[in-house]
Formats: sequence, C-alpha cells, structure tokens
Amino acid sequence: MSSARRYSPEEKTLNKVKYGLKGFLLFVLPIPLLIAAIISLIRGEMMHTLVSGAAFAGFMVSAMIAREGFKGEGKYQRHRFAKAPSTPFKTIAAMFLGVSTGLTALFATGDGFSTGHIFNSVLLGVAALLGFYFSYGLDPRKDKTGGISLSVSADEVFEALEAAEIKIAGIEVARKNINNLELDQHLRSITKKARGILETIKNDPNDLDRARKFLTVYLDGTQRVTESYAKTHSKEATTEALDSNFRRVLNSIEKTFDEQQEKLKENDRFDLDVKIEVLETQLKQEGVV
Repeated sequence: MSSARRYSPEEKTLNKVKYGLKGFLLFVLPIPLLIAAIISLIRGEMMHTLVSGAAFAGFMVSAMIAREGFKGEGKYQRHRFAKAPSTPFKTIAAMFLGVSTGLTALFATGDGFSTGHIFNSVLLGVAALLGFYFSYGLDPRKDKTGGISLSVSADEVFEALEAAEIKIAGIEVARKNINNLELDQHLRSITKKARGILETIKNDPNDLDRARKFLTVYLDGTQRVTESYAKTHSKEATTEALDSNFRRVLNSIEKTFDEQQEKLKENDRFDLDVKIEVLETQLKQEGVV
C-alpha cells in the first residue's frame, strides 16, 4: 500500500494563505518612507521626496520578489518529491533589500559622502541582508526525491509532471475561447481534478508508471478535443450534434476521474486499466485520439 498523503484542497488553500502572509512585515516596515515622501512633497522639498519615494519603491520591489520566493518555497516544502525553484527569488530579494537599505542610509541622512558615512551605510545594507537570511532563509537549491525508490528516474518524473502542467494550461487557454457556461464549468472541474492527480503523484511518484497512461489519455484527449471544439466554436460553426458529442466526452472524462479518486481513497493506488480502456475507446470513437 502506498504511503502517499492524500490530496486535500483545504490544506492547499491554507498553505497558500500561509505563504501569502509570510514576509508581511517587509511590506509594512517601509511605510514611514512613504509618509516621509508625502510630507516632503507637501513642503516642496523635491530632493527629499525623490529619495524617500525611491527608497520606498526599492523596499516594495524587494518585498514582492520575496513573496514569489515564499510561494515557490511553499510548493517545494509541501511535497516529498519536488524540483527546486528555478529562480532564486528569496536570494534576489535579500540582495535587493540590502542594496535598498544601504542606499537609503547613504542618501536620506544628508551627511554627505564621507568615508565613515559610506562605511556605515554599507554596514547597514549588509545587516539588512543578514537579517533577511536569518528571518526567512534562502531558496532551496537541491531537488527533493525524498529517498523514494523509483522505477523511473527523477528526471522522468519531473518531465512527466511538467508536460502534464503544459497540457492543463492548454486546456485552460482553449476553455477561455468557449462561450458556454455549462461546458466552461465542466472544463474548470476537469483541470482542477487533473491538478489533484499531479499533487498525488508529487507526494508518491512511485505510482507514476501506473498513472502515466491515465495522464496521457486523460490530458492529451481532453486537450485535443477541447482545442478542436474551441477552434470550431470561435468560427461559430458548431452544431447541436457537435455540442452534444463534446458534452458527452467531457462527462465521461469527469466521471472516470471521479471513480479514480474513489480508488485513491480506498488504497492510494491507481487502479486504472479497465476504466482507461473504456475511456480511450470512447475518445477514439469521437475522433479525439
């Protein structure tokens, strides 16, 4: 029996909130600079306005970059099997914060450019960078395989997951070109459930071999039939029969997926062969695969 942790939409939402709030102080602490810029503007002190405004902007940019880093870290930490973030957002944010702090200290005090003042400004910048590091750490740089014994390589798993995400994105792009509320809801549900499958694979990639056929048939078939229907729909060339066929295919795909989710609850494995064969046959009959 697999030891995979069952996918939970509620837990995913809580994780988004958690990592969305992380680093909140990075947005709050620079507010006095904004106030100082407004006061300087009212007084007509343009140089002070520019310095305070630029400093505030620098800290805000640093906070926004850090937020992207926290989101990437959250995705990385939630799975036993995960690829390290491709862009070191937290590291970039820490450096940006250090530079912004140093330049603010250098220009905002009006103490000139003496050697001692420059040294103190650099020191403050380094202290800000270190403060970020000790508070939030830097980006994960090593892929996580969790010590799982895989029948396929880690690269194959990463490649399969990335390919699946691309297919889901393709379905979502096509969905936006279909002006039909019922079909839109079907496709939204399908892509949401597909991402649930990917979450399960990330938590236990040992099941990839058995899930690969499901992902291929489910996602390839759904993407192709959706893109084909969207293309016809955009030309206003759809017919009642075509609409009915497309609706029936989506119902079959969604029903099959629901049944597989029940299998996951029972034994945490993908018992797909029979259902996939039925679905694949129907997709072929509809001219999808």
